[in-house]
Amino acid sequence: MDRGVIWEKASELARLIADSEQARRYRDAKAKLDGSPEAQSLLRRFRELQEAVAEFQARRVPPMHYRHVIEEADRLLADMRRMPEIASFEEAERDLNQLLDAVSSRLQRGLSSPPNR
Repeated sequence: MDRGVIWEKASELARLIADSEQARRYRDAKAKLDGSPEAQSLLRRFRELQEAVAEFQARRVPPMHYRHVIEEADRLLADMRRMPEIASFEEAERDLNQLLDAVSSRLQRGLSSPPNR
């Protein structure tokens, strides 16, 4: 099979995945998440806290000196997971990733045991 046919089949597979229920739910959940100022504010703050923790860790600061940052991040994460927009996005993202993992596994199995000719 030549490369052109492979690329054509890959494009077809990409279209099928993009048209899947999992991808549609992901796009819908992402749009709702992006449209929620409260969720966006929490996500921004959470990213700031993650960056602060990473900076402390990179500088090898003992955790006892930034425990308050970790605790705030944990509280914020719990609050975020209770928000419907964030919870539905996480679920849709997980479902889409499962589909992509399944497709990837199937491709890998096909490569490791090619059909007999």
